[in-house]
Amino acid sequence: MIIASEAARITENFYCLGPSPVPLFLLDGDTPVIFDAGIYLWGPEYLKSIRTFIGNRIPRYLFLTHMHFDHCGAAGYLKKMLPGLQIGASREGRDIIDKPSAVALITRLNAFGSNESRTFEQFTVDRILEDGERIHVSDRLSVQVIKTPGHTRDMLSYYIPELKILMPSESVGVPGIGDHIFSEFLVDYDVYIQSLQRLLHYDVDYLILSHGTYYTENDAREFIPRAIEQTAMFRDKIESLLALHGDDYDTIARIIKQEEYDVLDSAGKQPESAYMLNLNAKIKTIAKITKKKDPVGALRQTADARNDAL
Repeated sequence: MIIASEAARITENFYCLGPSPVPLFLLDGDTPVIFDAGIYLWGPEYLKSIRTFIGNRIPRYLFLTHMHFDHCGAAGYLKKMLPGLQIGASREGRDIIDKPSAVALITRLNAFGSNESRTFEQFTVDRILEDGERIHVSDRLSVQVIKTPGHTRDMLSYYIPELKILMPSESVGVPGIGDHIFSEFLVDYDVYIQSLQRLLHYDVDYLILSHGTYYTENDAREFIPRAIEQTAMFRDKIESLLALHGDDYDTIARIIKQEEYDVLDSAGKQPESAYMLNLNAKIKTIAKITKKKDPVGALRQTADARNDAL
């Protein structure tokens, strides 16, 4: 695993820009493309990095993976500062950013570290990106759109075949300490697994993850199989805790948080409020599967586990 500590060139045409915890990425070509937009607070630094690598040229597109606060936070700012920049996202992403409730949540989560009264600039999606679509950046560079829901309903991944670069964002999870991978199935476990399995088929030399880390060569090719294995293990863990604690999601979340979040160095953590929001979504996703699969058995298993604990 490589951690990009600052704006850096990954390949001749591909760059990591801005602070490493929440960077964005740039593919340079006849029509440069930015991927994701980090958080609002770092908008000026993203802009500075873009100009460092491509001067006064204006990127044609900003392609978003999904509408979480730390992936679209500076999109409105960049669109304002880079006239002509077009924002691309999935149809589901376009619908999300049009919802006042979603904008309110994104605004609240982008408010940390800023003294400004307004910390998020709402934007519109200019181009709907379809699954399988291929956008040419130059004669020798293109971007393929891959629909990979599961983490969110609007999730897109991007593949640059000429460079063998895959950008799945949290479609494949997030690296933790050592070999641990945070599984990120926020809306649908089965669909998340299907997206992981779909991404297995791409020829990859560079796996670009969302929070300043990327993998090369064998490490890149081995990450997704490990993510599939650990996702299944994480589901088993949640199911065992549901059997013991039933619908006491707060207790289950506290146990998991102590094991995988509290042990992290503070510099590498996402905000606790965002982590807990995501964790509770994952617990409820598995609880829904468990109850649907065997509602009577789930109640009986809960009672048996509690009796064994007494």
